[in-house]
Amino acid sequence: MKLSMNCACMGKSLPKLLRPALLSVLAQGGGHGYALLDALRQLDVFASHPPDHTGIYRALQGMEREGLVASDWEHPDRGVPRRNYRLTPRGRACLERWKQTLAEYRRTLDTLLAFVQGNPGSAK
Repeated sequence: MKLSMNCACMGKSLPKLLRPALLSVLAQGGGHGYALLDALRQLDVFASHPPDHTGIYRALQGMEREGLVASDWEHPDRGVPRRNYRLTPRGRACLERWKQTLAEYRRTLDTLLAFVQGNPGSAK
């Protein structure tokens, strides 16, 4: 039986990882949306399904409403104005919490994987 490429078992259902990935990219330095998109495309987690620019802007807008990021407009002498984003102190605290949460997810996934592979006690 052939599985659909959209089946959750294909591992493509990780859109919630966009937020910690964006926070991590911003922690390395601010930037405008397309630069952030380029940085995200370099991450293995998004290699086969990179986020689109509208999804990134929606995520950034939501994080700005929550006080995790701040933005301002850059008006270059040539070219179009760009909105630059940067991490706020609240965003840095959120990223620190994400680090803990992802470590907990990893432990949980390691335990589940061991169980699925028939070694239920090996991943504790």
